[in-house]
Amino acid sequence: MAASYCVITSPQPETNDVSQFASRQEWWVTGKVVQMPQTSRDNKGKFYLRAQSIRGVSDRSSIEAPRTVGGKLYVTAPLSASKRLYPGEVVSIKGKISSLEESGEGILSGFGEYLFRQGCFAQFRARWIEFLPGQVPPQWALWKLRARIVQAQDRWLGEPAGHLLSAMTLGRKAVDLPYDVRDSFIAAGFAHTLAAAGFHVTLMLALVLGLFKNRPPKTQAIAGCLALFLYVGLTGLQPSVIRASIMGMGALLGLALDRKVKPLGGLAMAATLILLWNPQWIWDVGFQLSVVATLGLILTVKRLMKLLDWMPSRIAGLFAVPVAAYLWTIPLQLLYFQVLPTYSVLLNAIATPLVILISIGGFVSAIAAIIWPLIGSCIAANLYYPIRLLIWLVEKFNKLTGSSVEINGVQGWHVVVS
Repeated sequence: MAASYCVITSPQPETNDVSQFASRQEWWVTGKVVQMPQTSRDNKGKFYLRAQSIRGVSDRSSIEAPRTVGGKLYVTAPLSASKRLYPGEVVSIKGKISSLEESGEGILSGFGEYLFRQGCFAQFRARWIEFLPGQVPPQWALWKLRARIVQAQDRWLGEPAGHLLSAMTLGRKAVDLPYDVRDSFIAAGFAHTLAAAGFHVTLMLALVLGLFKNRPPKTQAIAGCLALFLYVGLTGLQPSVIRASIMGMGALLGLALDRKVKPLGGLAMAATLILLWNPQWIWDVGFQLSVVATLGLILTVKRLMKLLDWMPSRIAGLFAVPVAAYLWTIPLQLLYFQVLPTYSVLLNAIATPLVILISIGGFVSAIAAIIWPLIGSCIAANLYYPIRLLIWLVEKFNKLTGSSVEINGVQGWHVVVS
């Protein structure tokens, strides 16, 4: 039933989808910006545009009458102009529409398949962005809060430290993190610190519950739920965050009702609810890694702690948690990245206290920045040396001999068997 539901709800182009106009001709497309633009690897702006109308420009420079269209476009445009855009803004862009790339066997390429899963069936290479008059940004929006936090944390930390702190607070998909830093953390097996998921949600809930520890359990649960709703909105509705937040709400419900929570049942319930809402998220790499890593923690950490009972419990925990997550996610890492970080467990054991310090500081700074940006900047500035130390550790581990092992040829059935 689940497989059939996933197929039935697979994205399909609308009858008037803008992808039908893919050609070498230039078009003017008017539409609404879906999300905050970010920087691509080739130093251009990238964003999604919900198309509303299209008109072509003939060889004689006469403008055709606009036609109503629908669908979503993945747009790359000049960076300077893209940075002026905001979600909900209606703009006109001039350029060429291209269909999603296919291999010789008619199979979508990796990036083309990703866009297809997002309900986007065409790309647009924009040469010009025309800003329509009479539009004013909303006075309040979650993206404005997110931008307020990022600006406050970046004020005195600068790049890349400021953006790294924001990524460790809100997740890298919500922050325009430089690619060299992102690639360095991924190569070291430290990508989970940049992907808002269970680790971040746990720290955030611990911080909120600590602030309300003298209040009744129901008050703590309400405060935790409100914090979760705000955090999910600030991170941009990422499936891994939603999964962790649903499990967090289950734990808060158990706190309010004074009942024990079964983690395995909570994980199954969270995954089921998410895939009922959007079954295409089952193909999301972050969601897969989040679910499998959490499953590994639930089933394996206690056993590892018993094997490491000769060590102090806190030190044993620093090794048991990354080892459990690492072992369970190896098949998926090889399937998607074909590279296995050799020193990932050791790096996680060494740097976890540092990551906790930076992440908690980032949450406190973000809360302060929402109220008063200057205070948020002051708190963030105190994290400069811990952040630089973390960057240094990641770079040093990446330079060690045999820091990664490349394994090609891993396929989906290998993952299922393992």
